[in-house]
Amino acid sequence: MVIDSSNMKKVLLDFPKQCREALSLSSGIKAHDSIKSILVMGLGGSGIGGDILKSIMSKTSIHVDVVKDYDIPNSVDENTLAFAVSYSGNTEETLSAVTEAKNRGAKIIAITSGGKLSEITDTIIRVPTGLQPRNAVGYLFFPMVGVLYNSGILDVKNSDMNEMVKVLSDSAYFDEKGNEIAKKIRDKTPIIYSSSFFGPCAYRFKCEINENSKHPAYHHVFPELCHNELVGYKGMEKSRFIVILMKSNSDHERIRKRMDICKEIFGERLEVEEITALGTSIYSKIFSLIYLGDWVSYHLALLNRIDPTPVEVIEDLKRKLVE
Repeated sequence: MVIDSSNMKKVLLDFPKQCREALSLSSGIKAHDSIKSILVMGLGGSGIGGDILKSIMSKTSIHVDVVKDYDIPNSVDENTLAFAVSYSGNTEETLSAVTEAKNRGAKIIAITSGGKLSEITDTIIRVPTGLQPRNAVGYLFFPMVGVLYNSGILDVKNSDMNEMVKVLSDSAYFDEKGNEIAKKIRDKTPIIYSSSFFGPCAYRFKCEINENSKHPAYHHVFPELCHNELVGYKGMEKSRFIVILMKSNSDHERIRKRMDICKEIFGERLEVEEITALGTSIYSKIFSLIYLGDWVSYHLALLNRIDPTPVEVIEDLKRKLVE
């Protein structure tokens, strides 16, 4: 019996190439000079890029809002650069948010493979079809980086992107490490922790386990979890849960200390697995964590004899919404 019926493994192996190709999709596209804020509208696999962008832009003076809903913040106006991100182009929440953003006079750039979104927006960055939205994160994220670079809003070095692609190109490492971690998870529920900055990586990992592995998973971030969730470990059973700590040498020194102390607390009850961001650039670090999480979720699906690609329950929900 073939478990991976849609060959997700090939999609994962092609991911470094996807990121490299995505960097060129925004060629010649830029925002006007009066941009004072950024809005990213997108959900699910199409929305995670907004979370990543918000982390990266947190080091700049430009505010980023990420909307995963029908409505947008009242602050959106003609000085807002709005990215509408929907792989299919038919995400109803995003279409609703785009309509509202247009009425406010925001500059809208759509990133999509087609659908209704391409019909209601003037500036469109088209991405290749044929993928699950969650497998197109490179195509959906890097065009935003390209537009911001073209617009003089975000400084991006070629050396950083080259390093990222080089790190990701060692697919054998991510494949092997992903399989190793998946075996440790197997029949347990993973609880994934990171710093707030790398929170999108932890959230992405959780979502990939949900969608690819059809398996429960949870995430939280430091330092907030130290003020609430930490107490819950008194009632947790080793046979049911496993903690995955996402770490980076660029995390605040006090966050790193909290992680070390909490690892001891977690370890009194549960098994703890550490994974470390690779490379020196922020893009390498973020996408090495994301790529490893993708591989873990893929192998966890295979271990449990589950096809990683289909997401029938989501498709059923969409059908019922239009009835």
